[in-house]
Amino acid sequence: MTAVEINELVKDKSWKDTSIHLILNSMLDKGIVIVDGMVRSGRTYSRVFKAATTPEEYSLMQVKQNTSFAKDKNSAMANLFVSLIDSDEVNIETINKIEALIKKKKEGL
Repeated sequence: MTAVEINELVKDKSWKDTSIHLILNSMLDKGIVIVDGMVRSGRTYSRVFKAATTPEEYSLMQVKQNTSFAKDKNSAMANLFVSLIDSDEVNIETINKIEALIKKKKEGL
């Protein structure tokens, strides 16, 4: 998305429209977003931004960060998996994928 598109999309923003460039440059410096090309915007060109990580990678970073404070990291990870598997959204297809991944991980250890 371009800075203009971001400003248009966010309805309850806490910044002025002109501040988006400072925000995006700060996010670029921190590695949160990356430049994904250029598009013509009126008489000039605008940078197109995208997230630097996938939603799955971001979730993994959050899990690692939260379990890093646990005294027993293995228990914390096991409890997380138990909570995820007990979720109502998990079906037999998901369980089969998890089992295959666990089997592959065991073979690699």
